[in-house]
Amino acid sequence: FFFFFFFFFFFFFFFFFFFFFFFFFFFFFFFFFFFFFFFFFFFLFYFFFFLFFFFFFFFFFIFFFFLFFFFLFFFFLFLFFLFLFFIFLFYFFL
Repeated sequence: FFFFFFFFFFFFFFFFFFFFFFFFFFFFFFFFFFFFFFFFFFFLFYFFFFLFFFFFFFFFFIFFFFLFFFFLFFFFLFLFFLFLFFIFLFYFFL
């Protein structure tokens, strides 16, 4: 009886621990790889997201910057011709 009990207990204990550690090991690696890939792709996603927005706003800014100077140039050109026109009128009515 004692021998049987001991054997049973030992077997059960061994089996239980083996199963337990195997399970923990498996889940540990599973979650480790899962989180690793998850954060890796998360990081990549945000990295490319950031790059996209950075270049987008950068080129946007440059585009509007040149557009602004372009319109400024035409505005001053317009003022210059207006000035010439008024000079012409002034001399015409003199």
